[in-house]
Amino acid sequence: MGTIVLGTSGWDYPEWVGRVYPKRRIPDRLAYYARLFPIVEVNSTFYRLPPPGVAASWVRRTPSKFRFAAKFPQTITHEQRLVGTEEELHRFLAVLKPIRDAEKLAAALLQLPPSLAFDPGIVRTFYESLPRDLPVAVEFREPSWLAPESFELLREFGFAYVVVDEPHLPVRLEVTAPFSYVRWHGHGAKLWYDYTYSAEEIDAWVPRVRALAEKTDTIYGFFNNHFRGDAAANCQTLAEHLGLPPPPGASRLDV
Repeated sequence: MGTIVLGTSGWDYPEWVGRVYPKRRIPDRLAYYARLFPIVEVNSTFYRLPPPGVAASWVRRTPSKFRFAAKFPQTITHEQRLVGTEEELHRFLAVLKPIRDAEKLAAALLQLPPSLAFDPGIVRTFYESLPRDLPVAVEFREPSWLAPESFELLREFGFAYVVVDEPHLPVRLEVTAPFSYVRWHGHGAKLWYDYTYSAEEIDAWVPRVRALAEKTDTIYGFFNNHFRGDAAANCQTLAEHLGLPPPPGASRLDV
């Protein structure tokens, strides 16, 4: 049975104050978050790479066993669309270096745009440009990526298929790497992420997560429904339903 490690997509949301974070001012939300969850998915690297030193500060402010996943920049995925990405990739890897050096990097998340169709030649060339020791998880957003050849490429390079819970693609419990990666986006009518998972929906994921755990060494899972702090509450509920022990001193959030 693989290790199950659950967290949320991002940690610095103002609306989390009063539910995830105390109403009193706290000096460091990341350090407080790390008391509640063992891992976080860094969303900010998708929009803009942080200045030098920021990633190293994340490492210093979290416990030794805490882990990070970080998104590839949108310049690579959405603007350059996986072609001619050498310069941006170099910058991204430089940001990841202190996290990798501290052995705190769980995975680099390649979230693809919904407008990008699968092209095996382009995909192979891009995958070949990545360091072979970089743990990579790939999230499809367009149906053509569900082709058998796409999954074969993931297995060839040892990259993880991102199992998604979202409105447009089916849940597929595919295992293509030594680790698995799951993202719960929600099913909001206007915004996917503006959504609260019910206890019944979370219960339905317990056997799915356990099935993945039977096939991989580690499962990383992230709730992305950040509105109102629902991601944190839903994440705690799933962890409880899976029988995972909470971090020492962690408080229970309101569901």
